[in-house]
Amino acid sequence: MDIFNTVKFAMNQIKFITAGIALSLIVWECAGERKAEFVPTFSLLSPEIRQEIQTLSTSILAIDTKVRYDVYKYQYATQNGQFIPDPTSPLRYKLAIGNGKTGVIVEEDVHHISGGGLIINIDKEKSIYTILTSDHLVSPKDTNDVYYYDKNGVQTDILYSRSILRNVIVTVISATNWRARAKVVVSEPRFDLALITVKTDLLLGNEYPNHLAYDEKISWGDWVFIFGFPKGIKQLTGGWVSESPYPHTMAVDAVVRFGFSGGPVFMVSRNTGRLLLAGLVKSVPLQTLEYVVPENELPQGQKLSQRDLESLLVQKTNLVEYGTAFFVSTEALREFFLESRPKLEAINIHLDDKYYKPVVSVNEQ
Repeated sequence: MDIFNTVKFAMNQIKFITAGIALSLIVWECAGERKAEFVPTFSLLSPEIRQEIQTLSTSILAIDTKVRYDVYKYQYATQNGQFIPDPTSPLRYKLAIGNGKTGVIVEEDVHHISGGGLIINIDKEKSIYTILTSDHLVSPKDTNDVYYYDKNGVQTDILYSRSILRNVIVTVISATNWRARAKVVVSEPRFDLALITVKTDLLLGNEYPNHLAYDEKISWGDWVFIFGFPKGIKQLTGGWVSESPYPHTMAVDAVVRFGFSGGPVFMVSRNTGRLLLAGLVKSVPLQTLEYVVPENELPQGQKLSQRDLESLLVQKTNLVEYGTAFFVSTEALREFFLESRPKLEAINIHLDDKYYKPVVSVNEQ
């Protein structure tokens, strides 16, 4: 290791230790513990905050959405290596029909999307759970189109494939692995928020007990805790809050992976030291990786034939840029609940007033 990398590594270690000590002091302060001197412990969190995390964890569920698409891949006729325009075709190009080709290949794409949700209401008489989660997690797009790109990487108007949604199954999973089907009752793409309900006699979890951070004005420098379910496993992370360039969101410097969508975000109240719901994980920055693959699967180690080379395709996949995540802001949460209230009450779901009003207003009643 050269001297530059050695110094860089040491600075990073100092930065991590400093941040940890600062966090410990802040959390002790917020939890109401004042000590004459700082005494290091094996945890950066006070016993009160650890207990809060354990309590709120029982209100957080995993969500698995099984999605089935019919995928239509189009085979075009070519002339001198170019697709042939056809003004009479809805696709605007001539399909390769004949010699055993139909011009369209139909395949099935079945995949799962994982994330989290927060139990915000339990109707014990009717055995109905109401759960807050991300809209994109439970309401996938009806249609997805993929187009060809030219040699300069610019998207063309030539449709490569069209995926049409055929079936969606949303399942919630408790900490004890109980599973129950869910139904979407409110969907709001503008905020990427949704409410789902589950009717079951199974004990899925507890209703979220604390208030929301409507009075706290979360901003630069606040610390938040984040729950998620990467690969279906409940995990806790956290980070410092900063502003976001996107509407209705805040940014946090947390290591968030696929599976954190819909996971609740909590901040430590400056007034009570309790953990308050401050938002919901929305997205992470992505990079696109392009790679070349044969159209059909080949055994490992097999050399590519001329026919394989002619059928090579460029495919894309998304890679997470670790270190930053975006969550739906507290203000957007409140607006979403206010807009959803008539829809919920129309189906006899009555949320606690804390979801509609700041703490002061709730306490004045």
